[in-house]
Amino acid sequence: MNRYIVAFLLTSAGVASAQQQLSMSQKMELRDNCKQDIQQLCPGIQPGNGELMACIKENKAKLSGICTSTIEKLSAARK
Repeated sequence: MNRYIVAFLLTSAGVASAQQQLSMSQKMELRDNCKQDIQQLCPGIQPGNGELMACIKENKAKLSGICTSTIEKLSAARK
């Protein structure tokens, strides 16, 4: 997963601009826990044009528990 997907996930979790402050281990955790969800729910969609954000929002209820909990945990840590 590239940095744009990590940035998107954090933005969609309500922590815009915070991705620069994540530790390397937090970035790895987010990548590892959400990569499969994005590949499965939004195949072929590249970040940067709003389509990935729309796809994730549309499929929010289908995200795996681990991806959802990781996003929530990182979002809570930013507040």
